[in-house]
Amino acid sequence: MATPAEIIAARVNGTYVPENEPEPVKKKVEPVDKENAFPVLGGRLSPAAGNMGANTSWGPGINGKTASGAGAVAATPLLKSNSARSSPVPATKSNFKGTTVQEAFSLDVEDQLNVTKAEFIKVLSSIKQETKTSIECTTSQHTKKRTFLITGSPEAVKLGKRLVIKKLTKPVSIAFTIPSKLRSRVIGAQGKNLKPIIEENDVKINIPNAEASPSPVGDDVDDDDIFAHTVEVTVDGDAEGCKRAKALILAIVKEETKNTSVKIPLISPDKPWAAKEAKIFQEKYPDIEILAPLYNEPSDNMIITGERELVLKVRDEINEAFRTRIHSNTSSAESVPRVKQQFLPIQRLIDEDDVFIELYPSGDIVKFIGPEHKLNAAKEKARQTTLQYQVDVLDMSKAHKGNVNHVKAIASLFLRTGKFKEIAATHNVVVLPPKEDLLTKDEEKSLEIQVILKTLEAEAGKDARRAIVSAVNRILPEKTKVVDDVDVLLLSKAESILKVEAPKHNVEFTIFRNKIYLFDVFDAQDSDDFGEDNFSDNNLELVNNHLDELRGILEFLTNVVMTVSVENQRLLNSKNSTLLNLILNEVEPESVMVEFYSDGIEKEAYEKDSLLIHGIKDSVLVVEKQIAQVLDDYAEHNRHYLASVEIPASVVPKFIGKAGANVNAIKKKYGVDIDSNDFKKEKLDIVNFDISGHKKSVELAKSHIQKEVKKLADDKIARVRVEAEYHRRLAGPGFKYMHRLEDKYGVKIRFPGDNIGKFVDAPSNKDEITIRGPSKGVAKAEEEIKELYAFEKENGFKTRVKVPTKAIARVIGRNGDTIKGIVDGFGVDYSFNRNKEAEEAQGFGEIEFTGSRSALKQATEKVNEIIEEVENFVTVTVNVPPKYHSDIIGPAGRVMREIINKAAGDIFLPPQQFGRLLQVPDTDAGSDEVVCAGDKKVVDKIVAQIKEIVAEREAAIEDTIEVPKSKHRQLVGPGGAIRKELQEQFGVRISLPRPENPLLVITLSGKPERIEKLKERIKELTKDDWNESIEIPAHLHVFVSERGTLINEFKVEQNVNMSHGNYTRKATLIAKAALPTPPEDVDADEGEEGKYQCVITPFEHVEKYTIPWRFSGDKDATAKAAKVVEERLEQAKKITHQGWFTPVNSKRFYPRLIGSLGSNIKQLRKETGAFIMSPRDNGPIYIAGTEELVKAAKEAMTKLV
Repeated sequence: MATPAEIIAARVNGTYVPENEPEPVKKKVEPVDKENAFPVLGGRLSPAAGNMGANTSWGPGINGKTASGAGAVAATPLLKSNSARSSPVPATKSNFKGTTVQEAFSLDVEDQLNVTKAEFIKVLSSIKQETKTSIECTTSQHTKKRTFLITGSPEAVKLGKRLVIKKLTKPVSIAFTIPSKLRSRVIGAQGKNLKPIIEENDVKINIPNAEASPSPVGDDVDDDDIFAHTVEVTVDGDAEGCKRAKALILAIVKEETKNTSVKIPLISPDKPWAAKEAKIFQEKYPDIEILAPLYNEPSDNMIITGERELVLKVRDEINEAFRTRIHSNTSSAESVPRVKQQFLPIQRLIDEDDVFIELYPSGDIVKFIGPEHKLNAAKEKARQTTLQYQVDVLDMSKAHKGNVNHVKAIASLFLRTGKFKEIAATHNVVVLPPKEDLLTKDEEKSLEIQVILKTLEAEAGKDARRAIVSAVNRILPEKTKVVDDVDVLLLSKAESILKVEAPKHNVEFTIFRNKIYLFDVFDAQDSDDFGEDNFSDNNLELVNNHLDELRGILEFLTNVVMTVSVENQRLLNSKNSTLLNLILNEVEPESVMVEFYSDGIEKEAYEKDSLLIHGIKDSVLVVEKQIAQVLDDYAEHNRHYLASVEIPASVVPKFIGKAGANVNAIKKKYGVDIDSNDFKKEKLDIVNFDISGHKKSVELAKSHIQKEVKKLADDKIARVRVEAEYHRRLAGPGFKYMHRLEDKYGVKIRFPGDNIGKFVDAPSNKDEITIRGPSKGVAKAEEEIKELYAFEKENGFKTRVKVPTKAIARVIGRNGDTIKGIVDGFGVDYSFNRNKEAEEAQGFGEIEFTGSRSALKQATEKVNEIIEEVENFVTVTVNVPPKYHSDIIGPAGRVMREIINKAAGDIFLPPQQFGRLLQVPDTDAGSDEVVCAGDKKVVDKIVAQIKEIVAEREAAIEDTIEVPKSKHRQLVGPGGAIRKELQEQFGVRISLPRPENPLLVITLSGKPERIEKLKERIKELTKDDWNESIEIPAHLHVFVSERGTLINEFKVEQNVNMSHGNYTRKATLIAKAALPTPPEDVDADEGEEGKYQCVITPFEHVEKYTIPWRFSGDKDATAKAAKVVEERLEQAKKITHQGWFTPVNSKRFYPRLIGSLGSNIKQLRKETGAFIMSPRDNGPIYIAGTEELVKAAKEAMTKLV
């Protein structure tokens, strides 16, 4: 049986049914728009009126539980309401003329505040007085539940109920979770969403950062499910306020999660068909968006976006489709050559045949995967595709006699300079060089270069191969200098120096494996294989000397080893840590480097808890101190150091940036958290932001923010009215005038455009220009723009250009590109109001240009050039027998390009015009028509050249001439330059045998009279140009030449030049080789008081080959020089012993022995007749001659020390 309190509440809410009473007689229900449909105040409420509390949320109990009991029967929980209003649901208003309503509600005993009866009456009286309402209360004797009936105006009843609940119920705290990604949406910009909820419900709400409130989920959650990671929201206040606040927060969450995005991880068997499945399901469900990567794209996720429930459904269906496909597919292994696997049409087979080809890291085996009945067709398609391509493989490691380290350095150079790409573009092939990571591996000995081309274009592949070989052969080891005395810390500075200085001396460089390689590059002969070549003069030392300033820094470098635990090393060096960069920013850039035990320090040299700081001493000390301070701060504060910064409210939106972009950039740069709780307060002039993290990061971030805020506070936007017709002239060609102003005053100037509407400082209309930046800069820029605008208004000139009808399309260009280029290039405006009928009648159209006089002149000249091109355009067809087509094209199109360039002269030809000027049919076309289309003057010259080539080929004969193999190079020249010059001069084709071919015969093809003239020229070029020749045994070359000194003396003093034929490089190497070292097993003769050591041993003549010495110059001078060489040769042949004389105190005695500019050594040679050579360093002095002469030299040197 219901208590009186429950009956009252039920009656008020229209839900009371008396027990054991007969059903009431049904009465006619009046329409609700009639006054008599409602009872008078104080009478029984009609059902319509009784329902006014149906949507009232009853006071929840502790921990957020909804109140129970009869009084709650009619209460509809707010969470189940369809309303998403941001304020509590008011009692339903009645429609009678008065404004008085009633509302009943109950409070469970466990929710009630424990107060005395007197306090209770006092509270109720104060509420009545404050709200001007009538409040009746009854208490159930059984449940102690209190039921209240409040009567008054709607707003007063609402307020009365809130005050009753607030003052007579216990404070509660409820907690619930929301997705962490929606935290910012719930709070709103500067708290605009959360503030009203707090104020209207008189509660406190805490929504911590995601990092501070980890989600209570396992490690296997789906990171892409928005509900996978949550934060706990805590609401403190009275029961009713907490309940309503929770409902409003969840309403925001519900609205935000209406749509969602999920990822489907793509495992290996699924990914090839992901894009195809995405297309199928996209057509099936057009209301969602599905993005999937292709098989070879880096992403391994399919992304589905749309309405949440539908997205989850589609995700499940796609996963099921993948499972079905895996079970229905079969596989078949096939052998495909490794070099041709790159041509397999994998994506095409997926699209057309539902078949995927799986490649393996190595080997020739590939796997075809797909429906069994489609595999054979897919294999045939793959085979036909690979047949269209050819791969030539060059192994660079064979170059320079297998000097792999040198060749790797060359590869590094070519990768840095783009040489491989240049060769590929020149010959229209694809060149795949060795991968850069392979170059650094010592165990990697093979360096393959792949030249990829179409099978029908084999000649281009040969040309590309020759170009690569020539480029590699050009860089000789002996013309390479390896610089390893520049500290790794200074390599970037060295690079900056070399970029400026190396080109001045025709030297190229690369930095490879922490060493600098300098290359003195020469033009190698036109070869198609790796071999030996001559070299150019040595400029390496000149370039190397420019690095001396860096070597001078070496004495200021130092190392410091700190003891830092591995854990603290991770703190400084982890992937997401910014601490190390912040520390290094405290010193000069590139003045210090820090290495960690796990990242490069030799583990045998340092302990595990070691950290190495290397660099300039002052910088090292600063970094050492900073690291120690950071670690001390970490021990004290961990990552929880807190600082605050005050920002004017007017600057806050700019400081935060769109979608938090600016503040997120600061957080990322300094590795800190930035937050503010001031959004919970009333509107403020100053907003306080908290910065937390490592102490150093926080302090630097705070300083950065303060500077940024100061700059933002001075940020100004000026809007200048300038008619759109003047914008182009103000901006200048390519906006260069405006860029100049921007750089000058540090401002940003914007003109109207389709893509700038997203910016705050975007112009508001087409006749406006905006300037944004520091107030002073904005003012000055605005002043200049207004002056320029005034000038343009007074000096805007116009001109009209008549364009023949047939030239209009060319002047305008495709999509207006040509006219736009003229307008942008010369800074003019144009107007072209076309009237096709008038143009046809007059035969021309008119373009009006507006701008300065000089700009109008340039624009007009450009238009007239285009008109002239159109009017002079002709197409000429020349019938050329197909057998001569290759003569017109030439290797890799070389002759064709020469024909066009010669005909065009200084005329610039765009690529599209260049291609039309000379069009030769394909080999398999079966046509003899060569088409030339373009400017008449150029076409006429091309046609004349074609006819000349055909006439020459028809009249050509073949003849041969024998030339010694050693002199073939004299006809080739650097990069084939001499051969090319001869062919052009005499109009004869020259074919030389390959370097490894022993034939002496050179084939000449051309007109008989020209061949005869060329033969005479070849004889002149290859005749002996020396007067004297002497063969010197290779092991005596160093003695006769005095390590090259004698040859230089002949050249300087007697103007006699020396050459060594094919042995030039070997002669140079012998002359520059290190002196022999004394044998270790021979006892040294200790001199007086230990001042020197001397070792004398027999000399053995080992004659392997001879080096020719060829003297050219004045006849008498060469004869005189030859006599000197013969005398020295005879003297060298008499050598029987060799010795090594070493002063113990080299710094003291070497100057005595050598003398000024080697004067003492020269005197000793003259007096003793022995061969005496001093080393380039302070090593032993080498002596050779007969035993008597060697001993005599030793005695003479003994006296000097």
